[in-house]
Amino acid sequence: MGLLQHNWSMARKANVSDENSSQVVRVLAETFFITRRQIPEFHRKTMDPDAFSNRIAATDMVTCQAADSPQPVGVTHNPQDFSGKVSIYSAVSDVFQSSAENPHAGSTAVPRPEFRGPVSYGPLALQSRYLLSPLAGFTTLPFRRIVRRIGSVGLATTDLVNARALVTRNERTMQMVESHPEDRPFAVQIFGSESSVMADAAQLLVELGVDSIDINMGCPVNRIAGAGAGAGMMCSTTSTVSLVRHVVEAVRVPVTVKMRLGWDAQNLTAPFFAREFEQAGVAAVAIHGRTREQGFSGTVSLPGIRAVVEAVHNIPIVGNGDVRNVADAARMLRETGCHAVSIGRAALANPWIFRQLVQWEQTGYYAPAGTFDERLELMLCQYQFLAERHSAERAIVLFRKMAHWYLKGMRVRKKLRGEFQSASTPAEMSRLLEQIRSEGPVDGNRTGILTDAEIPVPKGPNAQW
Repeated sequence: MGLLQHNWSMARKANVSDENSSQVVRVLAETFFITRRQIPEFHRKTMDPDAFSNRIAATDMVTCQAADSPQPVGVTHNPQDFSGKVSIYSAVSDVFQSSAENPHAGSTAVPRPEFRGPVSYGPLALQSRYLLSPLAGFTTLPFRRIVRRIGSVGLATTDLVNARALVTRNERTMQMVESHPEDRPFAVQIFGSESSVMADAAQLLVELGVDSIDINMGCPVNRIAGAGAGAGMMCSTTSTVSLVRHVVEAVRVPVTVKMRLGWDAQNLTAPFFAREFEQAGVAAVAIHGRTREQGFSGTVSLPGIRAVVEAVHNIPIVGNGDVRNVADAARMLRETGCHAVSIGRAALANPWIFRQLVQWEQTGYYAPAGTFDERLELMLCQYQFLAERHSAERAIVLFRKMAHWYLKGMRVRKKLRGEFQSASTPAEMSRLLEQIRSEGPVDGNRTGILTDAEIPVPKGPNAQW
């Protein structure tokens, strides 16, 4: 308690400018470790700083946890008036507790299909059947920590990683495979066309402590598929099966494969590969219900995914593609018979989707996604994770990509979103965040359900991607 009061007093007395306000905010965020359950009366409240300090001192329920607490509190403020009011934003895992405990509130029932029981990748038991898909540039450690804190992610997978760059310990590549104690279980997805390099990369990942290794056999991007990796592996049967077997034999952790239905409509080879991979010892297969030729055009073929499910005997098949909400996941499970569902872009627009799915599976109902204010809290928390790993300026640059998704989901007006994407200093970002908080959404309200955000996908000839 003394530490809490001391740091609050020091922050109050500090001569805070726009330039160092972000640093002060970070110090406060790293210092205050207060859970919503402990001080619910402070949750999402705005109060005078002196009043806050006095109430803290008078509350014997409050504890100041260690700096490695999994439940940090983000503290934000108006840089123009630090001595005036301050907003306290609770830990992500607690801030949405009320909706998590009442999934019937504001939700609708979706018929539940019959399940085959828990899902495991060999000896690795998944925490749910709803998985975070690998997405280039998005499924970074900060984002994986965010969805973990919201809850119910069965397994999270990294961005696709170049196996050769991993073997040579390329600095950027090594950063891509970093994890965190709360990021469990987690998998790393690797791509390449050489068996020996892929096996060496897998062994290195085991040394780094990964829970599972996923082989990318679905990326349609020309520079990868054209080099015989990603979806290009579907054009060669013997060498592909040999490569996968080589990786499986090289490590003791579960190895999985993510692939498409085939190269094109005339070569739907996914059922064949799934059978071969099961014999080779693969622990699971994830199948995106499109061909490489399709890219992301059209709709996924649920019958195509079902054909893969029917081709294997004992390993789980993970359905993927066009799952934007609970209803889409229900349809995927019902019409394909798949054992689990992998979700990518929809999680960017709605990081609550995994918890919604588990609520639905358990009760038939699910709580709405986060409100405007809750999304803002989540956004700030993810930025904090980036700031812990990078300089303030670098963190801002890296955060722009994810901020775009957050702000679209929050229904922030387009011009203000564009201004935020151009922010380059902590002071500029702080000012724009305050403006975003002040304006709120252009449709809907701060505490109600927001309309679904559009989830764009790459378009045009995939040879140009």
